[in-house]
Amino acid sequence: MDSTAMLMDYSSFGPMMVAVMIFAFALAIVVYFVPSIVAYARRTQNFLAIFLVNLFLGWSLLGWVGSLIWALLDEKKGFAYVQVPIAAASGNPPISPQPRAIMTAPPTPTGAAAFCPHCGHAVGPEDLFCAYCGHALRQPPEK
Repeated sequence: MDSTAMLMDYSSFGPMMVAVMIFAFALAIVVYFVPSIVAYARRTQNFLAIFLVNLFLGWSLLGWVGSLIWALLDEKKGFAYVQVPIAAASGNPPISPQPRAIMTAPPTPTGAAAFCPHCGHAVGPEDLFCAYCGHALRQPPEK
């Protein structure tokens, strides 16, 4: 048997087979980049990092699943941008308001976990201070 006969003769592929192969390749590319597409659709702040992890590590199942989970994570940490007047140290009236980021705890139902209004980390219901940032959560009880 001739060794060239064992090789596949690509000239026998018709235009339909070429079209099917192009479609399969395009579908594989779309499936490969699903985590990046999800991150872009959700307008995540870490889109570029998710895309790079997906691009370079997506070939491994762990990299693909990891970037998909990262793209699906809820990034809302309770940030609120408000106008806060900055008071002068000399006791003069406040100068023009400057935008400052203030982290507020997300709303929680009664009896659920509480969050520090300063850093957003979970705190216990009886905690006086946040263990992460040291922010006073409430006034200590009077004796």
